[in-house]
Amino acid sequence: MLKAVIMDFDGVIVDTEVIWFEIFTEWFKKNRNYDLTIEEFLVCVGAHSGELFNMLEKEHKIIIDRNKFDEETRQNFIVKSENLLPKEGVFEFIKSIKNENILLALATSSSRKKPITHLKRLNIIQYFDVIVTSEDVEKIKPYPDLFNKAIEKLGVKKEEAIIVEDSANGLLAGNNADIKTIVCTNSVTKHSTFQNYYSKVDSLEKIDLQNILKKFDESSVKYAK
Repeated sequence: MLKAVIMDFDGVIVDTEVIWFEIFTEWFKKNRNYDLTIEEFLVCVGAHSGELFNMLEKEHKIIIDRNKFDEETRQNFIVKSENLLPKEGVFEFIKSIKNENILLALATSSSRKKPITHLKRLNIIQYFDVIVTSEDVEKIKPYPDLFNKAIEKLGVKKEEAIIVEDSANGLLAGNNADIKTIVCTNSVTKHSTFQNYYSKVDSLEKIDLQNILKKFDESSVKYAK
């Protein structure tokens, strides 16, 4: 029986991945005269920018002052994202979950301030029973810590939950946590390679919650037998 849905934030609820890709490519072109590819950027999507910087340092000897990078890009991101609309289907999907009396959690590799600010701005924070951020765990995605913490706070079993993620790192974290994961891609993460997912769509509007509920119920009956 499906008792909980765990949603990622960036790229699932609001399309921050596109903004960050623009900021990263502009910064690297201006400061390093380097054309950052989307494949390179995907290394850090759903995880931490340090993954990308480590790769560039190892493969191209490009050394980044990470604190300086954060200082120079943070305000740009705030300005570009402050009026972001929700992704298509967000309101309808969240309301369909709550209409079925299913618990809803947010599990994001971001620090707490950003998702809280946007969830309040979009007036949907009240629908989330649990919010887990990078401040609540030792390791972020692709490690399973965020999802394990969400499950713990929700008080459900892993087989009673499903995750909605947009990135390869998020999917890997879901698989590492041994929780079924739906991949919902966006214009950036559609270029990723995904394996071992529960289902894959390009919009929350295409997630058939009733069908998922039916499948979970069937699995529960089989398990009971």
